[in-house]
Amino acid sequence: MRLKVKNLHISYGKIEVLKGISLEISQGKITALVGANGAGKSTALMAISGILPLKEGSMEFDGKTLERIRPDEITASGVVQVPEGRRVFRRLTVFENLQLGAFLRRNDHTVKEDIERVFTLFPILSKRKSQEAGTLSGGEQQMLAIARALMARPKILLLDEPSLGLAPLVVEKIFDVLLKIQSEGVGILLVEQNARWALEVASWAYVIETGRIVLEGPGSQLLMNDRVRSAYLGE
Repeated sequence: MRLKVKNLHISYGKIEVLKGISLEISQGKITALVGANGAGKSTALMAISGILPLKEGSMEFDGKTLERIRPDEITASGVVQVPEGRRVFRRLTVFENLQLGAFLRRNDHTVKEDIERVFTLFPILSKRKSQEAGTLSGGEQQMLAIARALMARPKILLLDEPSLGLAPLVVEKIFDVLLKIQSEGVGILLVEQNARWALEVASWAYVIETGRIVLEGPGSQLLMNDRVRSAYLGE
């Protein structure tokens, strides 16, 4: 099962930000999208989530066309985004944030099971379940944002800069969970400022520059690419 994005064009007013990008994200695989700030990475995720209108192009997942349906319908189809900056509901508790992640679901029994599952993935959230989300550390808020997305039972998870502003040890814990989620059959599209982290875990990766895909290939190969090493790995 694949999410296929073809010839995607997105504009902000008269400024074209995405200039015909094409991506494929498979279930059970991590796909990375790396590039400099302003290259169009977050715009691509917002477009896939239905938040930004397409100027041109198509998106398809599980035989369903996505470009003409609402963001909540895209989420219900199994394509779920964790936005940059976490965006947890700060005045709600951890438990309430998780419940909202399951808003589109109706089976209370399975919702309770999934809350227990994310508490297993992120044990600190279980200890903080009655705390307001705004009182959590940055790393704990990122864990909560991922856990909240998992409550929607994604088939494809879109992650926007999960390591941003976090200590290396926290990032390592989060990436360990992402690998576990991927091993359970969830596809991940990872937009990440830390290109080395992203390419090390990605089975396939794309490099985007000024709204165009300029390189693609296995993450391990791009790690060895001179152009990538110079521009994104500081070598």
